[in-house]
Amino acid sequence: MTVNLNIVEKCVSCLNIKESYDLARRMEQEKTNPVLGYRTAGSLAERKTGDMLLEEMKKAGLTQVEKDKIRVDAWEFKKAVMRCHDREGTCREIQLGAYQTDFKTNGFQRFDLVYLGKGTADEYKDIDVKGKLVLIEINQREEWWINYPVYQAHLKGAAALIAVQSRGYAQIDDTALNAQDIAGPSCAPAFSMSRADFLMIRQLMEEKNENGNRVPELSVEFDADTEVIKDQYTYNIVGKIPGTDSDSMILLSAHYDSYFEGFQDDNAAVAMIIGIARRCSVVAINLAILLWYVLLQQKNGGFPTQNMTGPQVLTARYLRRDRSGRGT
Repeated sequence: MTVNLNIVEKCVSCLNIKESYDLARRMEQEKTNPVLGYRTAGSLAERKTGDMLLEEMKKAGLTQVEKDKIRVDAWEFKKAVMRCHDREGTCREIQLGAYQTDFKTNGFQRFDLVYLGKGTADEYKDIDVKGKLVLIEINQREEWWINYPVYQAHLKGAAALIAVQSRGYAQIDDTALNAQDIAGPSCAPAFSMSRADFLMIRQLMEEKNENGNRVPELSVEFDADTEVIKDQYTYNIVGKIPGTDSDSMILLSAHYDSYFEGFQDDNAAVAMIIGIARRCSVVAINLAILLWYVLLQQKNGGFPTQNMTGPQVLTARYLRRDRSGRGT
């Protein structure tokens, strides 16, 4: 798609970019996980953010601003922390990501962590994983989705599965945590680990595998709290700016739930379309804004502006954050 930069610059010159940036940052305040963020659909953090955005839409000049209640399976991911000790006795603490499943330890509990390659049926042969944490390494983008190895571990009696991305999504950064729609039963717990932490764990496993056991194993402490809560609710938030032509309408939409802090997906788009509404409220144009709930499916990608449309392209270009957290 060819973009006329002159038109883009003219559009952006009408907007208050600083104001939109500040709103995108304020959307990060409510979170279910105090370390990693997460403002997942149906969570208290998401609903509080929705209430804040409703007021922002009113301030922007939108009329008929209202909350459309819908039923969802909510997800609250509060923490997933693993501890292990190296040969010198130094405690290593790891923050894990999570998928939409149920797992509560009620504080740190000790588990055996077992490495089983890609987690295929053959790799489970003659291996007892009952009550253990199973660590696997998969290319989720090119091989299979996360629900397959997770359910395999569940059928084998594992306490939970921890997945590390190999190539594919892992190419973004060794410290990145994967977050995706699991598309599986909530009773089969699943977590994600960065490649950097995985390599450290594998090294510890090798150092402690003095007997040459076929299956690398490590004793760890794990503290997790993740829960899917059925039949909860969230809201679509709708506002309008009436124009002179009642037969046509411009519709802008974005979602306000997120994995992690959600700045690029989708805080920036939400903030930008409210900025557009603020500008459009002084001209005669039929504009409807819909901030909608959706359970996000791909969160760990880069910033593919070529695949976005409308205001999200402007958002990607002008409200990107660099690695230091600054807006550009």
